[in-house]
Amino acid sequence: MENYYVIRNSEGDTYVERISKQELVKRLNENYYGEEYLNGVPKESDTNYWGGQTLIIKGEVVVPREKRVVTEFDIE
Repeated sequence: MENYYVIRNSEGDTYVERISKQELVKRLNENYYGEEYLNGVPKESDTNYWGGQTLIIKGEVVVPREKRVVTEFDIE
């Protein structure tokens, strides 16, 4: 299943939701999010300054995992 993430601001609150392609297309056709969409990640990270525009990202969530690296020295 393709995942889409919709990030938007409504009345000062930021919303992030994961949604299927089918549901996203349905909502877009219903004008659910309005008509203004960002064409990339804006420099301004605060969604209050996005001017009501919505950001849609296709992909997967990744979680960092710890990687332990050990350097060991020895002499005679």
